[in-house]
Amino acid sequence: MANRMLRLSSSDLKHRLWRMAISATPIPVLARARESSFWQKHWRETISDAEFPGYAQATDLKKWFAQQVASLAPGSVLEFGCNVGANLREIGVLCPATQLYGIELNERAIAWSKANGVAPTARFVCGSMGDAEALMQGIGVDQVDVVFTSAAAMHCDDAIFASAKAAALKVARRAIVHMEFNAWSPADLQNARNWRSSFLSDRWIRDYPGEYSGHHRVERIETIGVPLAINYVDSIGRLLVSDVNGLVVVHLKPG
Repeated sequence: MANRMLRLSSSDLKHRLWRMAISATPIPVLARARESSFWQKHWRETISDAEFPGYAQATDLKKWFAQQVASLAPGSVLEFGCNVGANLREIGVLCPATQLYGIELNERAIAWSKANGVAPTARFVCGSMGDAEALMQGIGVDQVDVVFTSAAAMHCDDAIFASAKAAALKVARRAIVHMEFNAWSPADLQNARNWRSSFLSDRWIRDYPGEYSGHHRVERIETIGVPLAINYVDSIGRLLVSDVNGLVVVHLKPG
């Protein structure tokens, strides 16, 4: 019995030491995370024009996402962080009469989209999604039926997202849709937040249903899994990461 107790104590000690080492030194640690201002500058200025054709591609994921937005039968939509407007194009294909609007931080992405006819019926506004309400009022639009993001809010820190969320709740009449890096459990949220602080990453994970739960304008919140077969997976060393891992539809009360 004494030997058994010793072995248990030894195993427990090793386990405790291992947990302490992991907590004190995340594995692997590449570099201190860059601030939000760095990533905002990256998306506004640094991103290469050579990347725009890739963003413009008509992928199965974009087509699937467009179907989800189109199922809401919107007369008008606004995308926060629309890049070159490929999502707007796919929605326009399914809903030709829908008014399409996009807010994009990168002026060159908008110019490239217009030059290459990516979404010819869309109206673009250059600026931050955090300033969406003022930007839309600047072009004479107070509200649209649906406001949405796709792998864009994940590139914004909490302060910018808080402003964007507040704007979406004022601008959207019927629904707000996010296809983003969503936390499905407390472990997802904590692990991904720790991961971002230890890597050169611009991915901010969030509990998107929790962000809207309890707001007086929210009627119900729907969550939909993104089909694995069409979801893009990136690799960072031995770590596989998906930019989006769920679709969240926030249905708003009329009026």
